Amino acid sequence: MSLLPNSGSPVPVETASRSRRPEEVTERLLNSAITVFGERGFESATVSDIARRCGLTTGAIYARWPTKHELFTAVIEHTSAQRMLLLIKDAEATTAEKLTMLGATLFISTRDDTRNLWIEACVSASREPSLHPAVAQCQEAEAGDLAEIVAEGKASGVIDPSLSTDAVVFLCQSLSLGTYLAMRVQAEERGRPTDDDWSEIVARLIRAIRPGH
Repeated sequence: MSLLPNSGSPVPVETASRSRRPEEVTERLLNSAITVFGERGFESATVSDIARRCGLTTGAIYARWPTKHELFTAVIEHTSAQRMLLLIKDAEATTAEKLTMLGATLFISTRDDTRNLWIEACVSASREPSLHPAVAQCQEAEAGDLAEIVAEGKASGVIDPSLSTDAVVFLCQSLSLGTYLAMRVQAEERGRPTDDDWSEIVARLIRAIRPGH
């Protein structure tokens, strides 16, 4: 017996499992793991926490990922494959519009579980060397997508060709991680910038990397 999320009544695990295809169960487990790892970090989160969160047994997890380490790696890869950046990169939009969209997504609260997970992944990778390759690989994949946007911007005259692509990419990734980290630890009485104020700051940053600035 186990509890479904946000439910006060137990349901048979077998019934919950049979009602879903294997790929749906896998997706459910990964999404549960994103939340739990994001809340507690790699070291504190347990497999039983993750299974309980989505109303399944630990056996459903171990059948797919024999160790917590393998589960965590799978969660990082799953999160990376669902990055907002992938949608923005392929959007029918100018480079300036894509950069503006990237800036706007930093304040979207519906992505908090994913961003919590990524912050915890970076912290865990700095403490546990065996986790570093998976995190670094995902970070590099993101850097590659950003580099494509920067190259497109240089070719179209939106970004100064003399600027280092690596430097622009590093700035974008630093803003992404840093912005959300700042929001997590700021005092409650200090409100977030308004959408208009934030859009103006992003617009000025984009103008600053244009040719002639």
